[in-house]
Amino acid sequence: MCMKIILSAFFVILTIQLTKAQNKTITGSVQDQNGRLLHFVFVGDIEYKNAVFSDSVGTFTIPVHADSKLQFKLEGYQDTLIVADKIKPGLQIVLKSSANVPVETINLSLHTFRTESGLVAPARQKPNLVGSRYLFDTFSHGFFTDMSDKMVNNQYYLFDYEKVSGFLLLTIDKKNVIAVVKNQIRSFTLYDNTDHRFDFEKVPAIDNAHYVQVLATGGKYKIYKLIRTTFVAADFQSTAAGGAGHEYDEYVDDAEYYVLDVQNNRLQKLALRKRSIKDDFNKDADMVNKFLSENSRTIDDSYLSSLGDYMNQ
Repeated sequence: MCMKIILSAFFVILTIQLTKAQNKTITGSVQDQNGRLLHFVFVGDIEYKNAVFSDSVGTFTIPVHADSKLQFKLEGYQDTLIVADKIKPGLQIVLKSSANVPVETINLSLHTFRTESGLVAPARQKPNLVGSRYLFDTFSHGFFTDMSDKMVNNQYYLFDYEKVSGFLLLTIDKKNVIAVVKNQIRSFTLYDNTDHRFDFEKVPAIDNAHYVQVLATGGKYKIYKLIRTTFVAADFQSTAAGGAGHEYDEYVDDAEYYVLDVQNNRLQKLALRKRSIKDDFNKDADMVNKFLSENSRTIDDSYLSSLGDYMNQ
């Protein structure tokens, strides 16, 4: 009898743990009290430190668990918390306006500099400059996770990533800009003006000075992209044959790709060739061969993202 009670208790606990572990993806929308669909609403699962922004038509899609709690935040509106039993597909959220929205303070060490325009960088001195040292031409919405694993979002903060030095840049007014000290940020997420999401992590095994972009993530594999950007000055010279070199200054991006076997904690460099992909995913040879045979398009960031999602199934 005692053994039966113990076994029954064990299976109850196991069922609860399995239920918590299960997750699904839901899609919902956010609007204000006048029915206006809201863009760039921060939607964060405070139980699992996962977050997204609503798109230009107020729609969001986020994975949730049985005990998730979703927090909705937008400048000028009251924060709204939705608990697990109300989180369902087709969830419609109405945010109430707020007269006073406090600016959250964060304890970060910062380097301060200033721009003279609404863009990230001062106006270019040379019209023939090619490329950029920044990820985006304008500041973007985003959020970050600090080294204590706290996810930080503030409706007033806008961001960009400086590819040469590897600093995350933060601003409120698009004129006074701060570079966040690297040892205080574990990861960050930025959205461009087309609502495309960019995730970055600190991975010292790849590069201690730059954050690396996460193209795919899951329980089996992660695929990373490291971007190093260098400045190349114009070097045009007239010669008897006509001329040689470049007439323009240029910021040049150099990209490297890596695969992390999560279960074995094994990191390998990845070349944009099918042979390299087969080698890096050789423990799941049948899956990777099937993906490669069914996907013959150019191997680029989008291709690797799809590959990672498939291999993590």
